[in-house]
Amino acid sequence: MCVDEFGPLNLQPRHGHCYKGPGKRVDRLRATYNRTGGVRHFLAFYDLETDRMYGRFTEHKTARDVLSFLRWVRSRYPRWQKLHIVIDNYGTHLTAAVLAWALGHNVRFYLTPTNGSWLNRIESQFTALKKFALKPSDFRSHEEQQAAIESYLTWRNRARDVSITAWNAYRRQTARAA
Repeated sequence: MCVDEFGPLNLQPRHGHCYKGPGKRVDRLRATYNRTGGVRHFLAFYDLETDRMYGRFTEHKTARDVLSFLRWVRSRYPRWQKLHIVIDNYGTHLTAAVLAWALGHNVRFYLTPTNGSWLNRIESQFTALKKFALKPSDFRSHEEQQAAIESYLTWRNRARDVSITAWNAYRRQTARAA
């Protein structure tokens, strides 16, 4: 499986596609000179065997948060099963506490080289997440942003047609149900 962080996620308008037709006007994005909402991080793992992605949101990206996340990932699988995790060599992933925990919990890390995070297959999943859940958007709270990402993951992890048309149809359907 592959593990990485997505973020920092801040509250700012994100551009999307815009086609100006007859009688239509292009909406302007609001200015965000002062970002007082803080940031969030999305710690995620991608299970290559099942082609599913899961994650948790956190306000920080410390070694304690990473260790808590890895414990959560470990709890999703049987203890006897050895977990092979591709992860980058960011400092919070390589603390003594994280490495000692991995040794004692049947987890083996495979580190991507410095400046080689693109070798981790979860990065391509983040590209899709950004396209489907964050573009175009103007979330006013982290809860709104988190709900959009969780909605995308729910749709993504089911058997589905992966296209922007299918995603838009799913969003319309869930908006009507709410």
